[in-house]
Amino acid sequence: MGILVVAAFATLVGFGLIFLIGKNQPISPAAPENLLRADLTESAWVRRYGVEGLQRLLLTLFAEMGFNPERCERGSATVDLFANDPTPIKGGRIYVHGILGGSQPVDGDEVRNLIDTARAEFVGKGIYVTLGRFSTDARDTARGAPIDLLDGDELGRLMRKHLPQAFATRKI
Repeated sequence: MGILVVAAFATLVGFGLIFLIGKNQPISPAAPENLLRADLTESAWVRRYGVEGLQRLLLTLFAEMGFNPERCERGSATVDLFANDPTPIKGGRIYVHGILGGSQPVDGDEVRNLIDTARAEFVGKGIYVTLGRFSTDARDTARGAPIDLLDGDELGRLMRKHLPQAFATRKI
């Protein structure tokens, strides 16, 4: 009987501690208040490698996805990658524009600039990659255009799928 009382008391103390410790904590990292923070995207850790790391990541990721990189240029805060998709019928040249991104989401004007650059370079598709987020205006601008938008979370999902070792070790 004494052991049963001690076990019941220990269980109550355990649940009480869980309640007190977790009272003000979000249930999970995906709690709505955490999803709104730009630094919690799936690929935010890439930021510490700077533009050189973003360039390595994009070259490696797109090569792993089956694209043939043709040329890659790096600016002070951007990476421009031209690649060829060898897939018959739907393949062709693509233009990938990557930025580290900040606390502000990418806006529609930046997406329009990418659309214009893709047309000027005669590529079949443009891909805008940011470690941050896209504004609603940016997503509306891209709708219907031959442009794909990859934010930090989508980039993280692609890395998990095509570069699982890099994603797991947080090294590129």
